[in-house]
Amino acid sequence: MKTIFTLLFSLVFASGVFSQTEWEVPQENTGLITKITATWCGPCGGWGWEAMEGLMASHGDNNIVTSLYAPSSSELYNTGAEELAAEIGFGGTPNFSGNGLDQGTAAASVTTIVDTFKTEAPVIANAAFEIQNVDNDTLIISIKTKFFENVNGTFILKPFLVENHVEEEQNGQTGDVPHHNVHRGAFTPLTDSTNIILSGSASQGDIITKRYMMVYDPSWELSEMFIATTLWMENPLDPADLLYVNGSKEPQAGELAFSMGTLDGDLPVVIDPGLWPVGVEEIAELNFSVFPNPVSEMLNVKLTLDADFTVTLTDILGKQIFTESYSSTSSTTINVADFPEGIYMLQLNAGNEVFYDRVIVK
Repeated sequence: MKTIFTLLFSLVFASGVFSQTEWEVPQENTGLITKITATWCGPCGGWGWEAMEGLMASHGDNNIVTSLYAPSSSELYNTGAEELAAEIGFGGTPNFSGNGLDQGTAAASVTTIVDTFKTEAPVIANAAFEIQNVDNDTLIISIKTKFFENVNGTFILKPFLVENHVEEEQNGQTGDVPHHNVHRGAFTPLTDSTNIILSGSASQGDIITKRYMMVYDPSWELSEMFIATTLWMENPLDPADLLYVNGSKEPQAGELAFSMGTLDGDLPVVIDPGLWPVGVEEIAELNFSVFPNPVSEMLNVKLTLDADFTVTLTDILGKQIFTESYSSTSSTTINVADFPEGIYMLQLNAGNEVFYDRVIVK
């Protein structure tokens, strides 16, 4: 998986934009194995460390295996890991689970859960991703969820980023050591504030597509990362409880095809224009840039050609903060001095072309 992920990043940085043709979501079950842990936890660096190494060796290739540094007092902590651990439920560290089912310290018991799930459970639905935009610290992915049976209920998508061999101290180990498959953070929806993708009924073969983003630390090692998509369903008997439906860490299946413009005539394929390398012969007739970025007062938006276009800015939760239309011009400025500090997504619509970029207001 590391090879695939590294290749995808390399392709984006080398060629700017790519899309998949005839996306396919894997019709197979993939289990989720978690270890809830902390860097200050002695047993986590002792028998729990050895147990995690064993699970990765025996089940890491065909399942999503990740370490959740959930206590806020731990190094490598992030809120996404804490939220996932809270959903699983745990009384201490280390704590192991299979498909979100808390097994406490019984690490070996998670293998029966995921093995049975893979070989005997029906494939109700699954999801898979495509990387749409990547720059120095931001990932935008499109996730397609496909239902393989008729369903009724509330389904929730929880994608996250995992990095293996993260060097950090660990009680029970000596010095800084490479930690196993660290949950680095959760993706957030790009267009709204909820991870719910369905509340109601869906028929066999129905497909739902949603876009997510994540800001990552440039110091993280991309070659050691993979994206995990996990699909959950509200328990009809207890909506506060989520039931694991399926997961995937593979990109959408299909032949890679490099293209400009839109994906499947609907979803935009976008890239930071500054990432285009010198010497690329095929470039879009219309492109744009924003500067300065980060920005504190006046944000400049510049197109390569005069055009009629609309600029929309949304915050990290998908709330629209600004929108304005312009005619027959190649540039404009937007006063962001009164915007709260944070990360915003800028969408530029020009005829049939749709572009996106990330803007940091500070």
